[in-house]
Amino acid sequence: MRLPRPLRASLLALVFVSTACTEAVETSYEQFNASDDALSIEVGVADVLDPVSIELWSNTGEVTVGVAEATPGGGPAGTLHEIVVTVSDDYKDVIDRVTVRTDSGERGEDEYDLTRDYADEGIFKLELQSVADDDEIRTDTFTVRLLDAVERADTGG
Repeated sequence: MRLPRPLRASLLALVFVSTACTEAVETSYEQFNASDDALSIEVGVADVLDPVSIELWSNTGEVTVGVAEATPGGGPAGTLHEIVVTVSDDYKDVIDRVTVRTDSGERGEDEYDLTRDYADEGIFKLELQSVADDDEIRTDTFTVRLLDAVERADTGG
């Protein structure tokens, strides 16, 4: 069955309008844990140090939501530090992304995404290498951020 030309034109226009008004989704993130959840890492010291760990707290500081650990907690320049964040079972389904913000004083700041463990969605891991000049000794701050994805629809039409 062939549609009359005016009807075909109307249907075609409707398809274009429908396509133009598709919904785009913008994802942003809200921090779930306390903004001061941070590990202190000794860089440029002579010996490899014991692991350091902290409890991660909710945004109000009232509830423990996980643990972060860096192994080792310090060492000479070039030391590889394994950062493991374990989100409590009650909250692992809420957390979509985990990052660590590094503050190395005069060397600057950066932020890295941790990799989620496919076998246990509450475990996130990253390996970072410390960098320092031969005589440089400092304490770096690794701020752990547990992030919850927030999607906002942009109807655009």
